[in-house]
Amino acid sequence: MRIFDELSSRATQWVITDTLYFNSTTYSFVRGDLEIDGSRIKHILPPKTSRRTNILPGHEIVCVPGLVNPDVGLGPCDWNTHAHELARCGITTAGAFHQGLPDFDTFAHSEGVRRLIYVELGEADAQRSGTGVNRQAVEAFERAANANAYYNYTVFPALVPGEIWSAASLLAVDAIAQRLGRRLCVRLSRTKSEADNYKETRFFTEIGLLSYLAILRSDTTVFELSQLSRRDAIMLRDSAANLVCAPEAMSTPLIEQHGTMLWLKDRAVGLSINRDAIADLNRYASLLLSSMSLMHRSENVTQTCNALVDSLTHSAALALGIGDIGAIAPEMRADLCLFSRPADLHGGRDSLYFIKLLVSGRPRHVLIDGRPVVVDGAVVGELAQV
Repeated sequence: MRIFDELSSRATQWVITDTLYFNSTTYSFVRGDLEIDGSRIKHILPPKTSRRTNILPGHEIVCVPGLVNPDVGLGPCDWNTHAHELARCGITTAGAFHQGLPDFDTFAHSEGVRRLIYVELGEADAQRSGTGVNRQAVEAFERAANANAYYNYTVFPALVPGEIWSAASLLAVDAIAQRLGRRLCVRLSRTKSEADNYKETRFFTEIGLLSYLAILRSDTTVFELSQLSRRDAIMLRDSAANLVCAPEAMSTPLIEQHGTMLWLKDRAVGLSINRDAIADLNRYASLLLSSMSLMHRSENVTQTCNALVDSLTHSAALALGIGDIGAIAPEMRADLCLFSRPADLHGGRDSLYFIKLLVSGRPRHVLIDGRPVVVDGAVVGELAQV
């Protein structure tokens, strides 16, 4: 489209006129003009009132915020390979755990999906307890965390308790996170055998030790919930930690702990869907729809849909302490998914319809920081060269 061809400067000022966009505050689709300045949404005006001359007509477009996938499960060498698929399905921000710092030069200049890198900070010698945190790894991480050379990635300190033997090391990494003002990302055991082995060798469960050390605070985000025991589920429920989990994790025993509704109160929750499911539209749709029944034991369908949409957008961002993505509002980053308006939109303009859009197909256009990365379903720009 012509307007996308003209977006050659990050200072470009333009507008999507008379479009239906999703309001994350009211959980409804409303009509308006979205004025965009460079990488940000500048104003949202009543429909057909913007006076800007660079116009993308929006009367046949439905706008939703770019999706946030906190843990897509990509290795250091996989980002560029899978960047196209992430963008095409509307994921504008994606995260993954890395054992040590990746080679940022391999993707730092790419204008593709925004990356969240959780750098696992372990001990110098994982075979011996009490060796202390690897100082060289910590120094390299802090340099990367303080660097502002590239705009499309953010690094976070991460803990994998199963790879750390000393409580002092756990506290040391936690102190690094507090010093940097970043969320501490904790990845729990992924299998039952890993969880059992941790308890047998440490004499604590992972959640039990983290709770004892007072690490499960509101500035901590816990990943991988599928192997929790009932007791651990209760401790985590009563903590202030934010949560990131796969749809399957919101099942027993979590649901049985007085209903999952208690889990979502006063905390940010993100839903992670792995790269294989993202590549398969049918599986992707199935996971989203099944999540609606897993996230609550509630007959309130509206409440369930609102929670699911939140976990795919701004709640997922807030779980990582990022406040300017995941919603369409003034001063938010212009991460947008533009769908062709379905004929049956009059059937509903709420969170349920948001989910129907996602499961019906890929967005027509995708913008990240106000720049098109997908146009008419095809990857464009620098991302297309990856």
